[in-house]
Amino acid sequence: MADASREFRATFDVEKQSIEDALVGLDKVPKSNVQASIDNLVQRIHALEKTVTEKISILPPYDARMCMEVQIKLLSIKSMAETLSQLRTKLVPKAKFSFKSRKTPATGISSPPTTPAPKSTVSHKSSPTIDQTHFMKFEDRADDYLFIGSLSLPLGDDGTTAKDVALTNLQNCTVNLVHDIPLGAIHIRNLKQCTLVIPPVSGSILLHDCEGCTLIGACHQSRMHTSSNMDIYLHVTSEPIIEDCTDMRFAPYGQILPAEQLDRLFEAAQLNPSNNYFDKVKDFNWLKQQQSPNWRLMDASEIKPEIAQRILTRDRV
Repeated sequence: MADASREFRATFDVEKQSIEDALVGLDKVPKSNVQASIDNLVQRIHALEKTVTEKISILPPYDARMCMEVQIKLLSIKSMAETLSQLRTKLVPKAKFSFKSRKTPATGISSPPTTPAPKSTVSHKSSPTIDQTHFMKFEDRADDYLFIGSLSLPLGDDGTTAKDVALTNLQNCTVNLVHDIPLGAIHIRNLKQCTLVIPPVSGSILLHDCEGCTLIGACHQSRMHTSSNMDIYLHVTSEPIIEDCTDMRFAPYGQILPAEQLDRLFEAAQLNPSNNYFDKVKDFNWLKQQQSPNWRLMDASEIKPEIAQRILTRDRV
């Protein structure tokens, strides 16, 4: 396993450096070749992210340094993707585009509260900062219904590339991310007593400092930190990871949409609907062979498929 880990890191570093060099020299590429160069870099960045996600299983759970290294590698890939997005806007300007939801958001959506939701009392561990300039965001909301179709696309976005989403400082909110907007990674931090419905996404679900929430989501990779008392209905194509978490309850994702529609979303996100590791959770705080006390599978009597159905009836894709 150590040899495989070293081989992975060496391969990653070479390709990462090559992509970074290509990004630096992109403004020197002839205009007629810029679009082809950008398309090639997009494919390479996505391939590199997929490789990191798939190879995370080669790292032993007791090796904290290696675990942090993979997290930093994923963040460095994200940084390269954001740099490429900025260069695309600069080098290949597009006509202004106004995005409209297929369905006008329900009039019952309430306005943001005058006071932000309370901040988490959990002591946050230091982590690399991600530039969220181009993210779609919901933040500092309480007692609200939040539908992604009510948000405008980032400036200069043509609506075809996957968007990352940031959900930050929410309390007692319902969040519906199911829409025809393609989504990449979902970054979640400091949510209390919230319910989230997330369609199959092409990136990861990364969660920090949450409590008393219900999360329904499908992704390539799931990482959850410093959170507690969560019901998680998950479809994930690699082993999900928890760290500094307690009372985490897992169940399969379920049929939240009609089969044809759900299959289309799985295909768009390049997720295998038959490959689900929701029950293979790795707890980085539990090194023993016995089952970790920090997570368990839900009993059949605890599973509530009506949660997603009730939320999705408000806004249909």
